[in-house]
Amino acid sequence: MAARQIDHLVKMANQIVLNMAPWGDEQAVAAKTAEHLEKFWTAAMREQLLNHCRHSADDLSPVVTLALTMIEPTAKTEEDAL
Repeated sequence: MAARQIDHLVKMANQIVLNMAPWGDEQAVAAKTAEHLEKFWTAAMREQLLNHCRHSADDLSPVVTLALTMIEPTAKTEEDAL
């Protein structure tokens, strides 16, 4: 995967968290972020971000990391269905 591509996904995910901030606490923001990622991102985009998170998440918001843990089982299920 190209570094620029993952950089773009990281930037977008972090921006989603900022846009969800009005939902309040970290758990609510993470849930709304996870919902957004599942609804509007492709399975491939989510899987790339999950892989990045597993290997080096220094550039991800902690809320993005929490959101990814919420959707990780879904990503694996979709991948298995292919």
